[in-house]
Amino acid sequence: MHFFGTGAIASFLLLATAAQAATVCTVKTSSKGDDAVSINAAFESCKNGGTVVFPAGATFNMKSVVSASGLKGVTVKFDSTVNLPAYNTAFAKEKAYFYLAGDKITFSGKGTFYGNGQGWYNAANKNAPVVFKPKASNSYFGGFTIKQAPRAHFSVNGCSNTIFENLTINTVSSNAKYPAKNTDAFDVSASSNITIRNSNIVNGDDCIAVNGGVNGLTVSGLTCTGSHGFSVGSLGKDGKTDVVSNLKFLNNKCIDCQNGVRIKTWPGGKGSVTGITFDNINLQNAENPILITTHYCDNQKSSSCTGNDATSLSISDVTINNVYGSVSASAKKPILSIDCATGTPCKEFNLSNINISAASNTPKNVCKNLSGSGSITYCK
Repeated sequence: MHFFGTGAIASFLLLATAAQAATVCTVKTSSKGDDAVSINAAFESCKNGGTVVFPAGATFNMKSVVSASGLKGVTVKFDSTVNLPAYNTAFAKEKAYFYLAGDKITFSGKGTFYGNGQGWYNAANKNAPVVFKPKASNSYFGGFTIKQAPRAHFSVNGCSNTIFENLTINTVSSNAKYPAKNTDAFDVSASSNITIRNSNIVNGDDCIAVNGGVNGLTVSGLTCTGSHGFSVGSLGKDGKTDVVSNLKFLNNKCIDCQNGVRIKTWPGGKGSVTGITFDNINLQNAENPILITTHYCDNQKSSSCTGNDATSLSISDVTINNVYGSVSASAKKPILSIDCATGTPCKEFNLSNINISAASNTPKNVCKNLSGSGSITYCK
């Protein structure tokens, strides 16, 4: 029988940890014709401190989904092309095509996810899974590209202390008759201390959509084209209680966007939106440059539009500074539209340096049920 001292045990543990960290799992084409199988196997083999390698120049074809949980200290070198499955309604039940959950994940490289979204657009089917869904803490995702997503690109849910940067998103339908709807770039929910920055986005829905349970989000250095802009909400649907706080949108640009700066809550919703800053936002040819409403209604879900319109989430401590650019002449919408509920008026708004060029048919600004609007220049 051998007895080891604490020093020997510590040395053994260090060696074991080093051995784990040295594990490299290079993804290879699956013999079964579905490369999701080999991708899942690589993550499973390297889930504890290993490195998963998607080699440069390689192409992988997924026919099922990737789902990897329990990742700890994993590095992913992503330099391949990954083709998502073709249109198939059987995938509607999946939470994501590519799901990663764990702590201290570093996922970077110049690789590309190709989403095969055109089949979904042509079918006018908006039930595809999101492309990439991390549930990660203390992690990093950067450098890669997503094209032709069938629906949303990133669903950031249950994440904390995580950075997304230097990403390229390009999702446009090849057939104008069937647009790439519901292709949000980033949906963020139930997360804290998230950074999204320095990325280029072309898509057919929100550039950013912030949903309930988000505390601490900084969005900076994004250029968005053809999107629905920078949205907080929608929140409070069907009387739900939602809370979001401490959001910063800094140094971003939106070109030909339906909306620029937006906060939207449903009638009858409960909760709060507080500590929101939009600063240095360049809006070019925006239909609704600044739109804040507690009367949001999606006509495709009209049954949810029947809440008590006199109340909604409280919206307070909102700063909008240095928003500049131009409004779309065809939209005939005001540059600034703030329309809050009578029972829960918006309050503590600081509006300054709004310099959006009006068109000849741009109506006057709207400031309804905004406390202190009488002293706000843009509301007079």
